[in-house]
Amino acid sequence: MKRYILILTTAFMLMGNALAQTLAFDDIGMKYGYKNSNGIWQIPPKFQVAFAFQHQDRKFAVVKYDGRWGCIDEAGNMIVRNIFRTQEEAQEAGDQWYAADEPGKWIYPAENPADHKWGFVNYYGQWKFEPSYEGAGKYYGTDPMSFAPVKMDGRWGCIDAKGILIINNIFESMEDATEAGHQWIVGRHYDTWRIAVTNPRNENQWGIVNYLGRWVVQPQYAMVRQFSGEHNYIYTQALKGGRWGNIDRNGNVISDFIFSRESDCVYALSQIEHGRDIDGWRLPEMRTDTALWGWVKADGSWAIQPTFLEVSRFPNDTGLFATAKCENGLWASIHEDGRLLSKPVFTLSSEAAKAGKEWDDNQKGIEEAELGHWLYPIQDPTTGHWGYVDFEGEWVIQPRLEDAKPFINTWNNRVAPAKEEGRWGCIDHTGQFVVKPIYNNSADAYVAARQWGAKKKF
Repeated sequence: MKRYILILTTAFMLMGNALAQTLAFDDIGMKYGYKNSNGIWQIPPKFQVAFAFQHQDRKFAVVKYDGRWGCIDEAGNMIVRNIFRTQEEAQEAGDQWYAADEPGKWIYPAENPADHKWGFVNYYGQWKFEPSYEGAGKYYGTDPMSFAPVKMDGRWGCIDAKGILIINNIFESMEDATEAGHQWIVGRHYDTWRIAVTNPRNENQWGIVNYLGRWVVQPQYAMVRQFSGEHNYIYTQALKGGRWGNIDRNGNVISDFIFSRESDCVYALSQIEHGRDIDGWRLPEMRTDTALWGWVKADGSWAIQPTFLEVSRFPNDTGLFATAKCENGLWASIHEDGRLLSKPVFTLSSEAAKAGKEWDDNQKGIEEAELGHWLYPIQDPTTGHWGYVDFEGEWVIQPRLEDAKPFINTWNNRVAPAKEEGRWGCIDHTGQFVVKPIYNNSADAYVAARQWGAKKKF
């Protein structure tokens, strides 16, 4: 009896080895199949890609057949219909089949090859929700708070486990709709989570929606930048009428729409966020209708009205002076309150800035900053002659010279090259020639000026 049992057991083992499936490749048909231990095809080679069988019981293998992925059992039956786009999707369906879970409990997005519409299938590949979407993503979460992103009418939204649209299809990407779905599960940021989207009926209009895909700020802007971080950031930039402004997550205007550059708008917002006194902060900006320049505060209101052809920045944007090009085409230094510190007599902004700095240094109590100490060469536009003005633009040396250069040296040995009767010499701060005009060019006069300044004082 024992001998009979031993023979029978050996026979079953040999049969099992003969039926064992081994992944193999057919060089003739260029397909994959499975052979038994005797090298005979047990499952014919018909798969474009195939993987080895998994598990000891309820075995299955992931295969690609007719361009789609599915799973087969040991007999070659397609237990998970080949409807999936990727191996990973089919693998997940196979795992559900192996777990013997309820077929309708697990559903996965799948594309209908016939019309390329998307729906959701169980792990057998049977439609749970008929293919009616333009696109679909996998489910996240657990019932009753589970969702899947779907695309309808060119936009993405989310459905729940029953196929009901819970998040409006307003989002422009599946990633944004998925993020909104996660916020729906968490349910903590209804009042704070925001994302900028375009109007589906007019993609030139931007607005802001919450995670349910509902408009919080109606589409009215030419552009709205996304909120940073985890979409809880309170401010962003918006473009309206060709100008940038700052708005909060509910559409309240923080900085008026006056900034021509987005970077300036962001910079203005940073001043507000850092708690700086916006009345003491100002930035150059041009008025659209007049093309004239002034300075604006961080909230977009005018700190100094736009009446100038050009303007410069205040030092550190909070300084007490800047420069402005006036209607006569010449530059002046200007006070933070908008009054001119000097007459508009300077050809360059840098010249007016030096005059403004002299005034500013004196305001700060700098010992060397004696007002009127420095003189600046200016050409009289009416006569074409050159003279020198003080920091207020008033003539100190009348315009009688043919040309003039800036003063060099300091304090009581100031001297400047000047041209008279076709020759260059050097004058002092009273306008008297201390080096006779005998040189052919200003460079030689500069050398003479330095030599004189090193030896003479007055």
